Amino acid sequence: MAGCLTLAACINQGTMVDVPSTLMSYQHKPTEAKLLAVAKAYAEAINRNLKDQAPYPGQYADYGVALARLGCLEQANIMFNNEKMLFPNSSPYVDQLKQALTPNQRGDNRVDTSAIDLRTLDTITVHYTPEEEALRQQQADDPAFKQMMKEQAREERERQQLLNKQAREQARQERERQAQQTKQAREQERQEREKALQAQREAEREAQKAQREAQREEQKALREAQREAQKAEREAQREAQKAEREALKAQREAERQAKAAEKAMQDSIARAAKQLENQ
Repeated sequence: MAGCLTLAACINQGTMVDVPSTLMSYQHKPTEAKLLAVAKAYAEAINRNLKDQAPYPGQYADYGVALARLGCLEQANIMFNNEKMLFPNSSPYVDQLKQALTPNQRGDNRVDTSAIDLRTLDTITVHYTPEEEALRQQQADDPAFKQMMKEQAREERERQQLLNKQAREQARQERERQAQQTKQAREQERQEREKALQAQREAEREAQKAQREAQREEQKALREAQREAQKAEREAQREAQKAEREALKAQREAERQAKAAEKAMQDSIARAAKQLENQ
């Protein structure tokens, strides 16, 4: 059951572009012969993807399931290990497959991602149904039918190649789209950084301008205070000089009055003396 579920899952995962219609035939009426055809189809798909260096997720796991159900447990385990190595996120699911299909190989962690030798699959012994045996006999006895099957296989390969090409083109376009989005995001980020830097520079200029304005105001206030101090000092000097003049004037007036008083006293003495003489 695990094998059936895994093989069916490939249709939804996009792996179907690399697996021929034998997978659908196997799911419709599973037989060992059809399972071997599925295994060969996966092996061919894996080899094609190896040439393109573009492995698809799930292919090694599904190929391993097919091998395990055909009795090739050691090789199936290696395919499971390949899947885990190439796509680490699949490890929990692949471990369940290993537990169900290759429990005796759990300690074997070997990997092998080289091209698969399809001839080894021809050595696997399978049991054919009467219908499949008759078809094989027909293929062997009827050259025209064999040629038709070859032509169908060629057309299938061409179709798969076209689908692969389209898938690669879609992947390329997606990479370009993501690259363009990344480029746009980086450009937007760069512009945002430029805007932030410009705003920072503008703020610094405003701060410097405000600092210079504050310095000018401070210097202006200092000069004004100095002028006021000088004015007060000059006013004090004028007042002192005025007071000094007033004091000198008062002193001169006092001296004049003292002289006048002394003269008056001398005149009085002189008059008294003259009076005494006249007597």
